Amino acid sequence: MQPHGLPQSCRLHLKRDFERIILGGAKLKYNGVVLWYGKQKGSFPARFAVVVSRKLGPAVVRNRAKRLLREAFRLNRENIVSGVDIIVSPKDCTQLGSMHAAQHALKTLLVQAKLLSHLSTDMGDGKL
Repeated sequence: MQPHGLPQSCRLHLKRDFERIILGGAKLKYNGVVLWYGKQKGSFPARFAVVVSRKLGPAVVRNRAKRLLREAFRLNRENIVSGVDIIVSPKDCTQLGSMHAAQHALKTLLVQAKLLSHLSTDMGDGKL
């Protein structure tokens, strides 16, 4: 049986990686979600992290927003170009009420950043 969740190779952990992306990368906003992205050295799989402020709400709200965004990335990470680091930060929890809303927000930001492979840019496919 295949394990669920993001593999270690698809996660951002190091402080220097976060600083490099947030300070030196590009930033986009859409529908209460902020996305920072930057290129990696080499051609590794896309890496992802979610950063949530306490201003978003209590722990239950913050954890749900993180789960939804991580799942949106996990389900469709094969459609994201390799060699890119992505950090997402939800700023308005009312905009991320469902899995569909999280996927739509993430997909819209990825299309704007041109981080999706050319085969997956159709907005009506229900996936990223």
